[in-house]
Amino acid sequence: MSSYKWFDNYFDAVYSYILLQVKHVQTAEDLAQETFIKVIAKEHQFKEQSSVKTWIFRIAYTTVISHFRKKHPLTHFIDLPSNCNLLDISAEKTALLNFQHKEFYEALGKLKPSYQQVITLRKVQEFSTKETAVILNCTESKVKMSLSRALAAFKEELEKGGFTIDTLVR
Repeated sequence: MSSYKWFDNYFDAVYSYILLQVKHVQTAEDLAQETFIKVIAKEHQFKEQSSVKTWIFRIAYTTVISHFRKKHPLTHFIDLPSNCNLLDISAEKTALLNFQHKEFYEALGKLKPSYQQVITLRKVQEFSTKETAVILNCTESKVKMSLSRALAAFKEELEKGGFTIDTLVR
């Protein structure tokens, strides 16, 4: 499969991942494009030791880390659009979902970057522990430990705002 097909298959997921990290639409677009420029340039280096998606996310991860090394992390929060079909639900339910979505991302944004990364990769992007370890260049046991700590910190942040994980996933 060519890198152009990879773009079609994975751009949206890579963009979403990057947006969760940088919290700025234009920066996320730029970094997603930069990621795929690197993918195209390094296509010959892909050795099939992991899935294509994992390899591309490793490149996205290093692109984001490089971005943060060059600039200070953005501290503002943006309200991400909801992915649900808003035509099928009431205005009240839509408002509640948008509020819960905002609370989720605000709480996630208050965590240290390594916790944000592991939660995003494991729980939002649904990578396996092994794939997450490849992307983050660490051991599977470190991913498991980090995820456990990250989820505890995330739960604490949600509770500070009067939420629990149960209220967000009702």
